[in-house]
Amino acid sequence: MLGLVKRLLGGMELDSGLAGELSQAVSEGGLDVEAALMAHSNWKLRLEAYLDGKSSEDLRPEVICFDDRCDLGRWIHGPGAQRLGRYRGFTALRENHRMFHYAASNVVSLNQSGRKAEARRMLDGVYAGFSTKVIDDLTGLRDLAQRRKG
Repeated sequence: MLGLVKRLLGGMELDSGLAGELSQAVSEGGLDVEAALMAHSNWKLRLEAYLDGKSSEDLRPEVICFDDRCDLGRWIHGPGAQRLGRYRGFTALRENHRMFHYAASNVVSLNQSGRKAEARRMLDGVYAGFSTKVIDDLTGLRDLAQRRKG
């Protein structure tokens, strides 16, 4: 968590006022961190099922690519940006989330064009990397918000 805070603050020290601001950005901004964690964790399962032909979902790359339509994305582009947008690390979270959606979109697009092996490599490589970064950042936000409440 300290790594996230340091990244978020761009090397600034975390004092109680700043910790409160970070916590409020999550809680008052309407971000359900647990739901966002679950949603982003479930994407890999959804994509694997899709690649394995075990999904009836109508996954569309032209929709998946938008990073501002899921709950986390709406928070990142709205209340999160308003409160935390001045911190370099928030920009990194926003970029990781954007790339997560871009990579997921590419997995689906590659699969739809018959390039299943490339889709699988994208899922296991680029997609997995950005997914891990987003999940790590969300875990850090959750831990910070919980620490502030306790």
